[in-house]
Amino acid sequence: MGMDVYGKKAKSGVGEYFRNNVWWWHSLWEYCEKIAPDIIPKDNCGHSNDGWGLSCNGSLLLSERLTSLLESGKVKKYEEKYTKELSELPDEQCTICGGTGYRLPPPNVGPGNIKCNGCEGKGKVKNYRASYPFSEKNVEVFRDFLRDCGGFKIC
Repeated sequence: MGMDVYGKKAKSGVGEYFRNNVWWWHSLWEYCEKIAPDIIPKDNCGHSNDGWGLSCNGSLLLSERLTSLLESGKVKKYEEKYTKELSELPDEQCTICGGTGYRLPPPNVGPGNIKCNGCEGKGKVKNYRASYPFSEKNVEVFRDFLRDCGGFKIC
């Protein structure tokens, strides 16, 4: 699943369309919410694809905020810290086998005597949060979209 972000009154091809899969989008939008609470309403629906978005003015303001943070090096520092935090997340107990490494016959879940295909018999799986990457490059592309989109809606 992805988030398709459409410009309302694009000034160029760059402002017509921006797309991220959900893994990239959620971390990008969380960052935007964090750095621009004066632009993005607290009750926004930016994490869903139901048509919510920002006006032309809001998009320009967010683009300017991102530009400032990119130029200051703060986005790169955030990326480095964020990536480090993800790499340090502990593994989670496998929910298919209950952490035993052995499961019941599919479609059942829970401890059993068949080697678990969900965790490959380890009983642990990668923390789900580690699936949400963040990059300075993604912020740059989104910033460029915002600058030229004339407002946007997320579909």
